[in-house]
Amino acid sequence: MKPLNHAERTTRLWKFLVFYVLALALPLLASYYLFSDGSIADENQKLKRELERTRNEQQKLLVQLDTLTGYLQRIELNDRQLRAESNDLVVGELNKRSQDYLNAIAVTLSELRRDSSRMQFMTNKRLAHNVLRDFDLFRSNRNTVDFLRQSLDKKGIDVSGKEQLAAELAQTKQLLATYQAAASNRPAPVMISGGGGGGGGGGGRTADLQNRLQESNEQVALLTDQVRFNNADCLRLRASGMSKEQRKEMLEQARKGFVAILQDPNSTSGNMKESVEKMIDSIDKELGRKRGIFGYK
Repeated sequence: MKPLNHAERTTRLWKFLVFYVLALALPLLASYYLFSDGSIADENQKLKRELERTRNEQQKLLVQLDTLTGYLQRIELNDRQLRAESNDLVVGELNKRSQDYLNAIAVTLSELRRDSSRMQFMTNKRLAHNVLRDFDLFRSNRNTVDFLRQSLDKKGIDVSGKEQLAAELAQTKQLLATYQAAASNRPAPVMISGGGGGGGGGGGRTADLQNRLQESNEQVALLTDQVRFNNADCLRLRASGMSKEQRKEMLEQARKGFVAILQDPNSTSGNMKESVEKMIDSIDKELGRKRGIFGYK
């Protein structure tokens, strides 16, 4: 039995097949174009190579950072032992060990500087430069501290004995007061003379201790000023790699540190006044300031 709308059904069927083939052909053609285009494949390969190169650079950078961190931890442990050690042979061995660690850090930094020049990605190169800058500042501060420590050792000055000198001075003053009180209560002239002699001996020792304490205080003040100078100078150096606003803020902090050295009444800034003023003038020049009538503020 033949349907009455046979022709219409056939037409509708052909239309459906045509639309189905078109709907299926469009995504197939698009997929073929995408996967057969060589430029897209080349771009994917290029991205893979860049990703692999980035991973290699970061992996090498991480290894060097771990090495530097390990040396810093060893130096810190070595310094703790050095502060608690009094044996000259052990102190010499610890100093030699610290110098070996510093030399190893210098070698690692040299390798990092060489590798950073070969890096192709700015992010990795910027990170390496920041690490180099921070460790260069550390080495500079470390050399300054070692130089000051050697200078104190050559002069025979033990800063840690300041409190002991103060206690000994107080004890001597107390003994002197006791001798003077005992001498004043004795009627015999000979005994008074003897008491006066004892007081004179105590007074001489007191004067000697006062001189030693004064020298120690001066050396401590000088060392404190030098440390403050180095801290302010570190802030000035760190400002070189920062943005404009951060650089201005860091220079302001460094300037405050230098000005504080000049304005501190207990400071021995006369020995380094010229260096401090040059630093302040250099910072003022960068900040566009002029020296005030009443000096630095």
